[in-house]
Amino acid sequence: MEFKDAMLYTLAAAGTALYGYYINEGLKTPLPGQDQDVAAGLEVESHEFVTEDGALLKVKRYANPGGTPVLFCHGFQGNGFEFDLPREGYNMAVYLARKGYDIWISSFRGCGPEPYDCTCNGWKHSIDDLAIYDAPALVDGIVAKTGKKPFWIGHSMGGMVLYMYLQGVKFEGFRVVSDPDLVEERNSKLTGGIAVASPTALWWPRFHPYHMVTGSSIGRAIITADMMWVRARSHFLPHMRLGSNIRKFFGKRPRLLQLISRSPIGILLYCRRNTDHETSTSLLKWGGDDVSANMFVQLADGIRNIHFRQYYPLTFRDKPYDYTMNMGLITAPMLYITGTRTSPTGRPSSFTATTASRAT
Repeated sequence: MEFKDAMLYTLAAAGTALYGYYINEGLKTPLPGQDQDVAAGLEVESHEFVTEDGALLKVKRYANPGGTPVLFCHGFQGNGFEFDLPREGYNMAVYLARKGYDIWISSFRGCGPEPYDCTCNGWKHSIDDLAIYDAPALVDGIVAKTGKKPFWIGHSMGGMVLYMYLQGVKFEGFRVVSDPDLVEERNSKLTGGIAVASPTALWWPRFHPYHMVTGSSIGRAIITADMMWVRARSHFLPHMRLGSNIRKFFGKRPRLLQLISRSPIGILLYCRRNTDHETSTSLLKWGGDDVSANMFVQLADGIRNIHFRQYYPLTFRDKPYDYTMNMGLITAPMLYITGTRTSPTGRPSSFTATTASRAT
């Protein structure tokens, strides 16, 4: 037997053993609780907005026509259910709806389980497309339906898309440029925004594990190689099936789903210490979703270079648009929130909140 064949057999055996281990552990895991109806008494509507480039965005609304519209936008590898989990006490959208706000929950193109699944026109999009096409469709659609300026709450990438949108960006060929007229128009269309754990630059403090990776030549080489691999495969496999595969496979295996939700795989979506078993299971079941290869490459480029920049093909010769360097274009009222650490009890021990009428 050749060495290559032996390695393949060894990897196959290890994979089978790992799969068997998780199946066995999953069988011993208690069944997770059933989804809960947390919207009793609220008026639920479904709306559809079409982007300029033809993507269909399906939006869930907890309707309070007299209230201030609030638009929720999810993070990378997520969807609108991040804010709308079927768990009592863990649903921010329902909480605010019961306080009288007019709640709109979006998923970006390609994301969202039925009946809120959005189309995406071939999975060739980058995060730039979300800011240039999806964000205007959502904001303009809500304004048209309500006659009021919405308030945007974004988690992680959802807040970063808000920054990008408010910078008035548009496409000129492959280039992303900021249009002064769009800057003024878009900043005037929102009541304000809250960005939760949404970095303006992908910077890590010294000795942080991520800094040790991004600050080393080996770590940067690994990130670069990963980017090149995803770029190469994107011509044939532009759709990175993450959350949809989890729902498809684990949806029929609830015990295994609960086990995975407490593993290092699941906790990429949340802070384990602050999330009970039922909620973490619900997050993995409903809150995770797919991304495009171009979105992955754009985010990895930001991690490698600290500054968050536009997606650009390898043949792109111009200097890429730098979102980090153009944060000063934002004039809408903003609140920036980020946790700094978690206490041993599992409760957040501190957070940082910065307000600004003009970002700097």
